[in-house]
Amino acid sequence: MDKSKDKLINGIAALAVLHIISVWGLKSVAAMDFYFPYMAAVICLSFVFLFYYQQHWNIKNILFIFFTFCAGFIIQAIGVNTVYFSNSVFSGGYPFGPFTYSKSSLGPQLFNTPLLVGVYWLILIYCIGILLKNLAFTIVQKSLLGASMLTLYDIVLEPIAKKYEMWFWLTKKDPLAHINPVPLQNYAAWFLFSFLMLLYFNNAKAKLRNPIAPAVFIIMFFFLVALHIF
Repeated sequence: MDKSKDKLINGIAALAVLHIISVWGLKSVAAMDFYFPYMAAVICLSFVFLFYYQQHWNIKNILFIFFTFCAGFIIQAIGVNTVYFSNSVFSGGYPFGPFTYSKSSLGPQLFNTPLLVGVYWLILIYCIGILLKNLAFTIVQKSLLGASMLTLYDIVLEPIAKKYEMWFWLTKKDPLAHINPVPLQNYAAWFLFSFLMLLYFNNAKAKLRNPIAPAVFIIMFFFLVALHIF
C-alpha cells in the first residue's frame, strides 16, 4: 500500500475514533457545560482533518471556502435576527422559521449566531459536493441530490439539537419549551439553500478535490444516528 493510501486510511480511522469517543462521552456525561465546548472542538478538528487533505490550493479554493463560510453564517444570522413576537406568537426567522441559539452553544457568537455555524455549513457543502462530484449527472441533478441528502441530514440533526439545547424553536409562547415542533419551513429552506450552494460548488472552477471528504460526511451522519440509537 502506498503512502498516500496509508495517510488516507489513518485520517479516516482517526476521525472515526474521535466521533466514537464523542458518542461515548456524550452518553456518559449529562452536563451541558461539557457538551458545548466538546462539540465545538469536534467540529473544529473535523474542519482541520478535512482541509488537510485538500489536494490543490489556489485563490479560487480560498474564495470558495471564504464565501461558503460567510454564506452559511449570514443565512443563519439573518434567521436569528428576524424573529419577532406578536399576538403571543413568535414569527419571522427568515428563511428557516423562528428560532434562537443557546447563549452557550458552540462557542463565540456574532449577531447572536455561533461562528462555528458557518464552519459547519462549509463542511457539509464541501463534503457533499465532492461526494457527488464525479457522478454522471448534470450539475442541476447533482445539486438536487445533494440538497436532498443535506435535508435528510438536518432531519436527523434536529432532535439531537433539541435534546442538547443547541438551539430552540420559538413557535410557542415559551421559547425554551422542548415541545416546540420544527417547522416544515426549516426543511424547505435547508433544501433551497443547500441546492443554491451546491450549484455554486459545481460551477466553481476551484479544483476542489479531497479523498477524505466523503468519509467525513459519512462519519458525521452516522455520529448523529448513533446518538439516536445509543
